[in-house]
Formats: sequence, C-alpha cells, structure tokens
Amino acid sequence: MQNIAKVKHGCGMPVPRGYDPELLYVECGNCGAPIMWGEGRATHILAQAGIDPLELDASCLLVTDACPLCTNRRQYSVQIFRVSCETPLRFGTA
Repeated sequence: MQNIAKVKHGCGMPVPRGYDPELLYVECGNCGAPIMWGEGRATHILAQAGIDPLELDASCLLVTDACPLCTNRRQYSVQIFRVSCETPLRFGTA
C-alpha cells in the first residue's frame, strides 16, 4: 500500500495528496449544468494537459465553456479550478 502525503486544504483541514481524476466534479461554465463524462475521459484530458493526479485533491473541479444542453457544438474547452474556503462567495453565472 502506498503512503500518500497530506497537504493542508484552504480551510486548514489536511487532505490526502493524489485524487482519482474520474471523481472530479465537472460543470458547464455557461449554464451551470453538471456534466457526466464517459469512463476515462477526465483522466485522458488531464494527461493531455500534463496535470499529475498527485496534484489533485477534493477541492479541484473541471469547468467547460459549454455543454450539449446549452449549445450544439461538439468540442469544448476545459479549465481546472481549485476551490478554497478563503475565496469569497460570488453569485451569478460563471
């Protein structure tokens, strides 16, 4: 069994380093809808971007610029965000 180092979360809570990319929450930044991807899609996208899964934790999420519910495009750009308790809440659409 691998020993996983722990890092401090923005709220001061320790969280294990390394996170299964398939467990990341994915949301449309245009309409706010949650997005369900096929198995392996998040892992593939993060690998293409050169993001090491050991850099991820439960505070990370993926946001697309659109989705099939709000546009008829077939390709979307994706950004990764890390949410922390230190960020003030802002209301409105992304």
